[in-house]
Amino acid sequence: MATLEESAPSRPTDSSEANRHFPSESAAAPQTVARGQRVLHVRAAGVVRRLLAAIVDALLVSAVTLSATLAAALALGVSLPGSKQLGPDFVLAGLLDRNPMALGALGLLAGMSALYQIYLGGILGQTAGKRLFHLRVISSRGSAPGPLLGCVRFVTLLLSLLPVGLGWLWCLFDRKHRALHDHLSGTYVIVEDR
Repeated sequence: MATLEESAPSRPTDSSEANRHFPSESAAAPQTVARGQRVLHVRAAGVVRRLLAAIVDALLVSAVTLSATLAAALALGVSLPGSKQLGPDFVLAGLLDRNPMALGALGLLAGMSALYQIYLGGILGQTAGKRLFHLRVISSRGSAPGPLLGCVRFVTLLLSLLPVGLGWLWCLFDRKHRALHDHLSGTYVIVEDR
């Protein structure tokens, strides 16, 4: 089991990525390390890098979902909307009318997002966007979160996004740059050593 400790504050070289060490759960924990434990010193991922990685991940999942939806529409002979018809109103109208293509596309987007985040982010600890920006998701033990914690992280990620992304704003004010879903799932996003 790895313990994450906080050292004396260091001089940040960049406001978005200060060199930080994560504290253990109790701030008054003794500084000695028990036999068989190791101390893991990591650097918290900055808000800008996390946001860029999230944008890359969202674009990848959206592109796969859009491609599959277009392929299904062509295979089924469903007429495709023109470029002037596309937009949030078109999607909302399709959902309210219970259009099978709109509901299927939304279900596919939700399923792809869940698989992407749980498998890559939870089990492997690194999505494609995080890999591109040299970031990694870890649990408090210092390893990849795993499937159960990956599921918890995905559900709490949805909670972070629902109120207009307010859960992500937490990163701006948290000294370890953890968002709401990081706190609720007990995970950290760190900069991976190259």
